[in-house]
Amino acid sequence: MTEENKNLTIIDSWTVPTREERETILNFEDETQNWHIYTDVPKHARKYEKFLDETKPHRKGYSANGGKLAMIEGYITGGNVNINKKFKSKMTDEQRK
Repeated sequence: MTEENKNLTIIDSWTVPTREERETILNFEDETQNWHIYTDVPKHARKYEKFLDETKPHRKGYSANGGKLAMIEGYITGGNVNINKKFKSKMTDEQRK
């Protein structure tokens, strides 16, 4: 079932893909200087939801089993896009002591 409210489309029975099929796509449109995001990785959807530009068309999908946010699509505003490699400590057990 899909419900529309201004620029927001809510999908309240989103089928969350398997781990192998999930993706997060960030596109930069040089002409408009805008970042567009699509993600069906629930963790990423929750993390980037607050950056969606609600003045432009955007979608949110909520999982059919539990109703939690599982997908977003739209433009990012009010933040920078940064991609960082996770830091892993290289300390030995002796150094930690």
